[in-house]
Amino acid sequence: MRRPTDWFEPVALLIIVLVGVVTVVFAVGTAQSELRDRMGQVQVEQSTRHQVQASVVAQVSGEGTATRSVAVRWGQPPDEHFAVVDVPSRTPPNGTVPVWLDQRGRLVAPPMTPGEATQAAGIAGAGVLVGSAVGTLLLFALARWVVVRRRLAAWAAEWEEVGPQWRNHAP
Repeated sequence: MRRPTDWFEPVALLIIVLVGVVTVVFAVGTAQSELRDRMGQVQVEQSTRHQVQASVVAQVSGEGTATRSVAVRWGQPPDEHFAVVDVPSRTPPNGTVPVWLDQRGRLVAPPMTPGEATQAAGIAGAGVLVGSAVGTLLLFALARWVVVRRRLAAWAAEWEEVGPQWRNHAP
């Protein structure tokens, strides 16, 4: 004597397990793809960028909590270059700071490291897992809410039919 709503739990559990397996496979594939792309980016950036030491020539902004802006100079005349960069607050006022340049000598961000590439891939894979888990659990909760409401409505309807017979029955 099973009601159709009684089949919900085992079917839902099976679906959740299947979604979990598919999600793990998809998350691993996403992480591997992201790692492959990022490692290619690491190789390109490390081959096209180089580091030079720049001298701090002036402070541009006041002391910040972690960083401050300073004017820096690198190169020798007539190929001397100036730029404003953010440096850690502990950098001495007349010290040197490393800056990264591209092949044309323009100031660029430091190249991505293999560790940063691995971290980005891990975050992508974890994002797929967490997103799928949250989505699956929300759908399960919604479906369970609907099933419970239907089950309670069916019980109420059955009681409306059977209840009067029990109330008139005296021991």
